[in-house]
Amino acid sequence: MQARRVGLGLALALLGSSALAEGPPGARVASPAAEAPAAAVAGGLAFSGKTEIVGGPALQVVFGDRAVFHLDAQGAPVLEATEKGALAVAHPVGAVKEAFEAPGAGKLAIALDGSPQKRASYLKIWNGLDQPVLYRAGVLALENGALKPTTVRVCAAPAHGTDILTWPAPVAAVAVANFTVVQDAKACQ
Repeated sequence: MQARRVGLGLALALLGSSALAEGPPGARVASPAAEAPAAAVAGGLAFSGKTEIVGGPALQVVFGDRAVFHLDAQGAPVLEATEKGALAVAHPVGAVKEAFEAPGAGKLAIALDGSPQKRASYLKIWNGLDQPVLYRAGVLALENGALKPTTVRVCAAPAHGTDILTWPAPVAAVAVANFTVVQDAKACQ
């Protein structure tokens, strides 16, 4: 119950409008998911540390994971599989090989990774749909020793393409929800 409360908090952060502030100089981007269970969460909530569907419904993806999913008739994510692996963009050039392929027609996927060398966290979304999709997103970022849920700005994932988001802070998890098909591949919210 308590672990799901932070997932709900992260899902509720999707409705807010604050932006993620840049961390202090020299901030370390390590394995936030590995640190997350030991870290305090703003508001005294616990963090489950796993990729899963949480309240809303929203899809929570933790650092080092990729979630493959499809959308139901209301645009809610339906989790099909989780995978472990690295995103090449999140590491110095040539340091790691991209662990993931496109998820296939009719499916979407989201992965979260980062590295101390790049001092940033990266989210990659694959869209296997025939139309661009827009969604809401919130991150659970390490800020002053505590995990803090924050809503972030995102743009549509292009049809049969990918989009990459980055934050200059350790991010333990991202929650995504409210997927909608859009005509404008450059739409943002």
